[in-house]
Amino acid sequence: MENQPIEITSQGQSTFIEMLSGEFISQTGIGVYAYLTPLAIDSLFQQYLQHKEPLRAFTKQLVKTVLA
Repeated sequence: MENQPIEITSQGQSTFIEMLSGEFISQTGIGVYAYLTPLAIDSLFQQYLQHKEPLRAFTKQLVKTVLA
């Protein structure tokens, strides 16, 4: 699943949030909502859909950027 594009649905957005939160937990021990608002996460989901990048690569880079 991580190398395939996700659907533009609530399920796709849920998958995005789960992956993003998992990456934050992996890197910091704290979930995504400690760093980003729900509106920011929605905006990032829209950016992800535009970039056509694998989900895992997108979330890893995003966490690095937020933590920098």
